[in-house]
Amino acid sequence: MSCGSNDRTTFISQIHSRFALAESQSGLNFMIKDTTNVLKRGLENIQDPISNFIRAQTTSSLVLLAATIAALWWANSDYSSTYQNLIHTPIGIFVGGFELTASLKHIINDGLMVIFFFLLGLEIKREVLAGNLARPDTRRMLIICAIGGMISPAVIYSLFNWSLDSQIGWGIPMATDTAFALGVLTLVRKHIPVSLIAFIVGLAIVDDVGAILVIAIFYTQEISIMHLSIAFTLIAFLAMANYAGIHRPSVYILIGVAVWWAMLKSGIHPTVAGVAIALAVPARPKLGTGKLLFKTKSVIRSIQEKSQDVDVLSNKKDHDQMLEMRKTAESASTLLRRWEDALDLPVSLFILPLFALINAGVVFGYSSFLDSLQHPTGLGIIAGLIVGKLLGISGACWLGLRFNIGSLPDGVNFQHVIGVSLIAGIGFTMSTFIATLGFETQPEHLHSAKTSILVASLLAAILGVLYLWFLSIPKNRKSRVSTSDTRTDVLK
Repeated sequence: MSCGSNDRTTFISQIHSRFALAESQSGLNFMIKDTTNVLKRGLENIQDPISNFIRAQTTSSLVLLAATIAALWWANSDYSSTYQNLIHTPIGIFVGGFELTASLKHIINDGLMVIFFFLLGLEIKREVLAGNLARPDTRRMLIICAIGGMISPAVIYSLFNWSLDSQIGWGIPMATDTAFALGVLTLVRKHIPVSLIAFIVGLAIVDDVGAILVIAIFYTQEISIMHLSIAFTLIAFLAMANYAGIHRPSVYILIGVAVWWAMLKSGIHPTVAGVAIALAVPARPKLGTGKLLFKTKSVIRSIQEKSQDVDVLSNKKDHDQMLEMRKTAESASTLLRRWEDALDLPVSLFILPLFALINAGVVFGYSSFLDSLQHPTGLGIIAGLIVGKLLGISGACWLGLRFNIGSLPDGVNFQHVIGVSLIAGIGFTMSTFIATLGFETQPEHLHSAKTSILVASLLAAILGVLYLWFLSIPKNRKSRVSTSDTRTDVLK
């Protein structure tokens, strides 16, 4: 018995030693989870679902909707005075005789929203280089549909407000709120092709380009040539730095802040600076594939050759090797994608909801609500966002298909585009932003504009969801009949 026991012990110890050697050679022994830590396992089981929920597109739309509802309630409650005080609260920096102050509303609209437009610029550049706008036939179709979806609402609004002082608001119904539109599409995601979501993203991005140009050209009152020249010079410097292969983030951040300040002083809305800076951000990795593989293999080989566990806490050499791996991974990725991923959650969960909270607080009673909807401003916005988007996008798509100018993504047909053109009438964030710029000195028009934007966006969401849902009914019925026939054949 003792001899057999010793043999088994020797055999088991050999297995353990070989397993440990294999672990050290593969470099994975320091990554094995501690299965005895019950608290850690419990937190991991909670963390993953929460993380997935936070990153879901539906979540950002719900947060934006909650902020909008909160602003409406607050502005019409008994605490409305605190809401107005919050919006106009001055916030500033005082250093000796130097004073820099601005209201909370201006800080958000002229400061934080620049980050939102910077993210838009990153998305636009990526889509043009490697996304939906990279394919020439799809790009042509998206551009045609987006142009139709901008011109038609602007014309309809102008017809309602011709020769009136509210005609300046023609750019309000041109915009589409990408976050809300995608959130609404998730309600019918089981009934639509996946490529339809990519189509509306590309459509909204081209739409955003148009809105940015409209803001820069038509909603600028006085221009300082000196500051504008400084801004263009700094943007050109960033473009040269990109061309020269400079990937250091601090260069683009510091000069980007200077561009924002120069654009703010120039008279052009500083959000345009966010897009211009984004277009200069490097979209190519610092390391090519060959150098990446060589550097990565050398670092991994040095880890595999270790005879003991990797200890990044007490061993400086091990710590430096891990930093080298991180540096190599960052060099193999692009600054554009890293910043896009880093800004996605802060923008969708903080900046946009904060913008909605500050700007969506429309004060109205029943009579004033009806008056706003009957005002030429309100009628023009509602008709522009719903009828204008429908006629503009679907009409331009029909022309593009009829004359073979472009093509739709795989799985998307003209009927899907009609549903998308309805949902594109959700113009909440960008439309409110343009209304704030256009009617900054006309509070009665601004009130009517904000009210009608909310109504039109709600109607567009309901109509779009109902249309796409009814569109899928025959397909679902045919699928159920096919499944039933298959089951019958199996029983036979």
